[in-house]
Amino acid sequence: MKYRVNQEPKNPESGSLELIEDLIAKAEPDTAGMSEWFHRYAQNHHRRLAYDIDYVRRYVQREGRILECGAIPLLLTGALQMIGYSVHGVDIAPERFAKAIVSLNLMVSKVDIETERLPFSDGEFDAIIFNELFEHLRINPIFTMKEVYRVTKPSGTLLLSTPNLKSLDGMINFVFRDRAYSCVSDIYDEYNKLETLGHMGHTREYTTFEVCHFLRKIGFTIDEVIYRGYYQSKGKQKVIGLFPSLRPFVTIVAIKRISE
Repeated sequence: MKYRVNQEPKNPESGSLELIEDLIAKAEPDTAGMSEWFHRYAQNHHRRLAYDIDYVRRYVQREGRILECGAIPLLLTGALQMIGYSVHGVDIAPERFAKAIVSLNLMVSKVDIETERLPFSDGEFDAIIFNELFEHLRINPIFTMKEVYRVTKPSGTLLLSTPNLKSLDGMINFVFRDRAYSCVSDIYDEYNKLETLGHMGHTREYTTFEVCHFLRKIGFTIDEVIYRGYYQSKGKQKVIGLFPSLRPFVTIVAIKRISE
């Protein structure tokens, strides 16, 4: 089935970036050991998160209920709640940000989405956010995504963002560096995050086709693909300006159709 293909606009909507920057100051982790990771994450992803707010505004009605999987470090969960959405987060170790959860009055449940069923009723949520998480799954993505499908309402929306393996850098890395990655290269360091951060790093990154094909087999219908991100190099920026599908990230908008 055909789906729409778009690319990210030049800048996020007015106010979205300010929301994220405000949350960065309020969502400090409980331990000093997590602080370095948190601030590096915030620096690298604050613009992406601002765009994520824009996509939620575009695809989810304000009265809709949202589930964010992998809610830590709370920046998107907190921002969406601040603008009036009803958001429930799940995370493998929310206690890492226990004080921030309380101070921001957020709902975040402790769930290992790779091994545990989501503690919600069938069709409970109008939208699921599954951002920068699919590439971290290491046990059984079928189980995890079937649970996501189960708790999505008929006609509900899945917003899933992930690195684009078939990006410009992804192809350069594969052809010239003998390494299959777009964003994260060292598999040892990624598995070591289980010890140092309490969550898995990237197990592998995927092409857009692979993720869309997988989601269809789960039962979702692909509605739109949005190519995202930019490069610091002016030369690379010119290339992705001509070929947006070579951008480093992608958001897939999928629907749980009523007939299904």
